[in-house]
Amino acid sequence: MKRILLADDHEIVRFGLRIMLGDAFPGYIIDEAFDGESVLSRMKHNNYDLLLLDMVMPDTDSNALLQQLRNVHSQTKVLILSVNDEAFFGTRAIELGAKGYLKKDASKEEIRQAIDTVMAGKKYVSSKLADALVQNVLGEKTANPIERLSSREFQVAMYIIQDFSQREISEMLNIQYGTVNTMKQRIYEKLNIKQRRELIELAAAHGLK
Repeated sequence: MKRILLADDHEIVRFGLRIMLGDAFPGYIIDEAFDGESVLSRMKHNNYDLLLLDMVMPDTDSNALLQQLRNVHSQTKVLILSVNDEAFFGTRAIELGAKGYLKKDASKEEIRQAIDTVMAGKKYVSSKLADALVQNVLGEKTANPIERLSSREFQVAMYIIQDFSQREISEMLNIQYGTVNTMKQRIYEKLNIKQRRELIELAAAHGLK
């Protein structure tokens, strides 16, 4: 019997998705999680065919979680459901091992199609995300300057936006304090900014929540 893990910090979202999944995939076992820790706890005790993952949950580094899932639970296919821009966050998620990326406002039909596609061993991407992935491969410039950041620089930038100190960031990412400081300077140089407030404004301007 196939098993799906639904991870989202909003109970009402999980409730709605559970009903939809129950109708679309009768006979599947559907479990729930609400943050990164509960995802890993569930996966420690059960083998899942599919993880429907919200990229923004409390106390959860989604990039680190995706890396861990790829390394430890590679048999589980991951489909992202997020409110964030697919062209940017979707590209990052695919690079980290996700098999597909959907906006939360996708229709029931599209969600079902995406799940069918991913469960069949294929990747599911929208036309917008497909264009972004092609641009990424070809090295074409995009209008979003944050895309200049590497995956690790992006992680650090998101922590800076959340007002974590450099010491806290070094501990969370298990890297040297000096490395965090160097990466912060590199981030600001790449984005042509000088302070955290500008980083917050830049992220908001490009739909990063």
